[in-house]
Amino acid sequence: MNDFPRVLVVDDEKPISTLLAQMFEQEGYEVANASDGIDCMNKMATFRPDVVIMDIMMPKLDGVDATRLIRRNKSYSETIVVALSAMSDDETRQRMKDAGANLFMRKPFVIAKLLARVSRMLEIRSGSR
Repeated sequence: MNDFPRVLVVDDEKPISTLLAQMFEQEGYEVANASDGIDCMNKMATFRPDVVIMDIMMPKLDGVDATRLIRRNKSYSETIVVALSAMSDDETRQRMKDAGANLFMRKPFVIAKLLARVSRMLEIRSGSR
């Protein structure tokens, strides 16, 4: 059993996905990537992430619907979902909130802020303060 938090990066833009994976790995996270919502759902059961970094606009199954599917599965009730999107209008933010995202961050984002927020959410989830 691995003690490092697991992050699943879900983004159809390979450069962003690769950058995020590298940044989380440098911080000691175990990382997997998914290229769309369907790929995400397939990897959820085998990888069992603590955190999902979810793009919204993706082919096949978008981030809103993938987040809804994550939230419908009781096995993933503790999984933190962070939405990342260039679409930051109020309607998009509300759709992700309603789907069950824990946090919404606009692209482009500051990596240090994303890492700090994810770390803090994991601390809160585990009960350490």
